[in-house]
Amino acid sequence: MTLIMRLVRSEMLEVLRQDYIRFARARGLRERAVNFRHALKNTLVPVITVTGLQLGSIIAFAIITETVFQWPGVGLLFINAIQFVDIPVMAAYLMLISVMFVGINLIVDLLYFAIDPRLRADRTGGH
Repeated sequence: MTLIMRLVRSEMLEVLRQDYIRFARARGLRERAVNFRHALKNTLVPVITVTGLQLGSIIAFAIITETVFQWPGVGLLFINAIQFVDIPVMAAYLMLISVMFVGINLIVDLLYFAIDPRLRADRTGGH
């Protein structure tokens, strides 16, 4: 969480120095509208990327957390499957983790589409 907070802060400071933010302020928009409508939307693209990667890391390293704290869970099941060479359980676990990673990446891509207007197709047929 601290990584994401630092990233949001540094990206917001970077975006607030851009010319389009100055132009939005010069148009007379309120500071709240400038911060949330213009600056935050452009800040969220790298933040969403890092958040997706961090969520994937949490899922991937859940085995270590379960082992260290002796929590019974899917990680313990996987460790036992490795010890007893239980191939179907190992394959099912790896497929579950890979589906979760693909799902996270799909959600990240959909959030890109929702946040970044440059990714939306022009529906009017013009340029």
